[in-house]
Order: sequence, then C-alpha cells, then structure tokens
Amino acid sequence: MCDDAFMTEIRLDHVSVTCADLDRSISFYRDVLGLSFLGRGESDGKALTQITGLPEVRLRWAELDLGGGQLLELLQYTSPVGGAVRQQTNDAGSGHIGLAVDDIDAAYRRLVGAGATVRSEPVEISEAGDWDGVRSMYLLDPDGVTIELVERPSVEILVELPEAEALRTESS
Repeated sequence: MCDDAFMTEIRLDHVSVTCADLDRSISFYRDVLGLSFLGRGESDGKALTQITGLPEVRLRWAELDLGGGQLLELLQYTSPVGGAVRQQTNDAGSGHIGLAVDDIDAAYRRLVGAGATVRSEPVEISEAGDWDGVRSMYLLDPDGVTIELVERPSVEILVELPEAEALRTESS
C-alpha cells in the first residue's frame, strides 16, 4: 500500500556517479560538459559504512550543479576500492543521465573536439508525443557512464489576457 502524502514529497535531489579518478571526472563534467563546480572533499566514518553496507568506507567526493537545485555527486572510493563496471545501455539495471542543452550541435562539436566518446551525431526523434522534434545523443563519461544530451524544440506560447481584449475594445 502506498501512502499518498509520502509519494507527493519525492523529488530528485542528486545523481551520483562512482568514478575511478575524481580529478579526471571533475575535468570531464566541469570542463567538457560545462557543469558548475560546487566543491570537493573527503569523507569516512561510521555513517558512510552504515549507509553503503561496505566495511570502513573512505572516499573523495565532488559536487557539480545540475540546475534546479539538483546536484551531480562524484565519488571515488579509496577504501574499499571497487572494480570497473562494464555495462551497455540495453543491460538490465543500467541507466543514464539525461541532461538538457540549448544547442546540441555546439555540444556535439565541443565533445568531439575534447575527444569524448560519442555514440552518434545528434538525432531528431519523430514520433507522436512529448519526444516529437526532440534532438538527442548519447555519450560516455570517462568511466563508461552513459549520458544523454537532449535539446527540446522551443515552444512559443501565446496567451490571451482578458484585460488586453478589453483595452483593444475600449480604444476602438
């Protein structure tokens, strides 16, 4: 059974990516993708060990701004050190980070120029619904995490205000 009051409180707080080299990942997300760097540090202790379920956790971390109050958290575990995960986008349990961009062509050129692994040039989606006209592309971060860049078509909204109609009628 679902408590409706609890469900209405859920919202995205952050996205976390575990990386092999924190400095390399900061450089990619800040310098190549253009996210604003917020800070970095090191953490350890009983709370991290309890949260993760791993013994004697020590890690280096960094936070970058995803906009709208959401953060990208980069974590490099210095203890216990994990191995690399190799997954494809079609593997069950895999995921990706979707980031909105204003100019996907400029982002593509910047990524290719920086030597990033991109899966394709930007592709326009043609299907009924919210994704019609969206341009999208996949790329990989330095540890193989899939990132989707999304450029949505601009929508011009025309709003008629009753006050404006009344003013037009009065001036006629």
